[in-house]
Amino acid sequence: MKDLFLLSYGITNLFLFLLIQPCFANTPHFFQREQQKETTATKAYYDAGILLLKKNENDSAYTKFKKGHELATKVDAPYLIALGNYHLGAYYYQTKDIPQAISFINDALVGFENQNRKTDAAKCYYKLGHIYKSISDFEKALFHYFIALRTNEAMQNKTATSESFTSIGSVYLLTGDYSEAESNFNQSLKIQEENNDIIGLIGSYRSLGALNQKRGDREKALRYFNAGLLKIDSLSSNDVYILGTKAILLGNTGSTLNAQGKHEESLEFLFKALAIKKELKRNGSTAHTCNDIAETYIKMNNYPQARAFALEGALLAKNVSVNKERWSYHLLSKCDYALQNYKSSADNFKIYDQLKDSVFTIQKAARFNELQIQYDTEKRDYQIKEQARDIVFLDTQNKLKNQLLWFGGIGLLGIFGFVLVFKSRQKARKDIKLQEHFTEALIEAQENERTRVSKDLHDSVGQQLTFIKKKAQNLEQPELSALANAALEEVRSISRDLYPATLKQLGLTASIEQLLFDLDGESDLFFSVELENINTNFNEADTLNLYRFIQESVTNVLKHADAKTLIVNIFKRKNVVEVLIKDNGCGFHTNKGILQNSLGLKTMAERIRILKGKLSIQSTRELGTTILVKIPI
Repeated sequence: MKDLFLLSYGITNLFLFLLIQPCFANTPHFFQREQQKETTATKAYYDAGILLLKKNENDSAYTKFKKGHELATKVDAPYLIALGNYHLGAYYYQTKDIPQAISFINDALVGFENQNRKTDAAKCYYKLGHIYKSISDFEKALFHYFIALRTNEAMQNKTATSESFTSIGSVYLLTGDYSEAESNFNQSLKIQEENNDIIGLIGSYRSLGALNQKRGDREKALRYFNAGLLKIDSLSSNDVYILGTKAILLGNTGSTLNAQGKHEESLEFLFKALAIKKELKRNGSTAHTCNDIAETYIKMNNYPQARAFALEGALLAKNVSVNKERWSYHLLSKCDYALQNYKSSADNFKIYDQLKDSVFTIQKAARFNELQIQYDTEKRDYQIKEQARDIVFLDTQNKLKNQLLWFGGIGLLGIFGFVLVFKSRQKARKDIKLQEHFTEALIEAQENERTRVSKDLHDSVGQQLTFIKKKAQNLEQPELSALANAALEEVRSISRDLYPATLKQLGLTASIEQLLFDLDGESDLFFSVELENINTNFNEADTLNLYRFIQESVTNVLKHADAKTLIVNIFKRKNVVEVLIKDNGCGFHTNKGILQNSLGLKTMAERIRILKGKLSIQSTRELGTTILVKIPI
């Protein structure tokens, strides 16, 4: 009976083992299949995000990249995690959040290098080069581009090597080192010719054409532009990038021919460029071509046609590009004057003049000694009052110390001493408040005086000069008319500097942009500017204070820094406006004595205090100066 039981038990266990064995056998495959599904889903998220980013649908792209990154982290796939970091870095770069972009790309780089994935690591170095180039940190841009170049050369990745040479050349082109730029463009061109890389060749022809345009070798520039157009025509492609590149090459060819005096040929290319740009709905670029066509017609004395295209350029450039809109109105004024529509010419020139809004320079001040003397007198008076205020403040501090020592040594009168010290401190605080009110009133008085002088110059001297100019024209005395016109322009320039009328007409953001654009045109300094719209964040008085602070900061760089590059960024961060002004000039020692004794720096600090902001100045000899301001809104 026992043997029968054991036999039955054994058969039962054998049956159960055979029944469940397939389930155990398939368990690893089950988990593998699930992991494979999540890996496939991660890659699908990344691919979808890339397509959305190309379409500038940034928020949707971020969502896809984030979901893919979360799945990669869930299955602990190091390569997919690093790839997700790279895509998130690309997203932040496109949305201009540079610190986040650098952080994510560096995380991706570490991940790829730990896995010895050299191709992906080279892409990270290349992307970092792009990021640093976008913020005009050309040294770091070249550093990362060169690492990408060496890595791609070692792996014999010719396409990526060619792209690295092109990017390095573009940095040298921006910094004015045309010899190095040409060397790198030619090395890229050689690789592309060996590989018959049509798209790459088109880009190289465009770069080399632009280089020779800057050098003034128009014939050579035309040869490169024409070579690029021939390659594009051989593709017969309707790709947006190809069409955009074709429009640029056509436009560059047209403007080069116009400079050579070949106006009919120039128009042929410009009209082809215009048609493509309109199809692509690129208003800023289309406005640029409209202005080129208008200039060509002006040279041909065909003013009605020129006016039509200048007007179209002005309408397209509105709210897109202040510089192109400004030039459109300049062309409209010239056309109307030639067509004897003098009122319209004056109106258009007034708009051009308002957009121009040039900066008051030292050279212009020298021609108006009386105004300069008045300004210097005000400045000296301000310094004297500042010194007197400092003496009062130091005297108050000394009295406070003496009182503390005196009453501290008398134990029986301790309570009485405490009361006196408390009152003294109250008095010191009151003195500080009085100083602040005094300074605010002084700055306000200075601005009021500037406004008064500005109006007097405009209404009195300006009208008299206008009358002299008209009288000279009527008497057919061109030399006198030219001198009167030059003097009138100088008076207008001083008047605008004393009180920037554009603040009311265009708003704070556009006024700052115009100020920096005009300074860029008047100096050899390379400007990198990024401005977010802050027009609605300040009242009239605060708007003027912030504008003056930026004007004084940038003017100090032009006067003293001996810099080659200037970065001006204004961003809104939650409830704060951040202003960054950075140069790579000679720098200075930021010790407490210099900051206290420099009238210019004290005035700048006082303006930021009035705005309830925080000012930080960091400067190092031979490395440059960084000014960071945070203003609550």
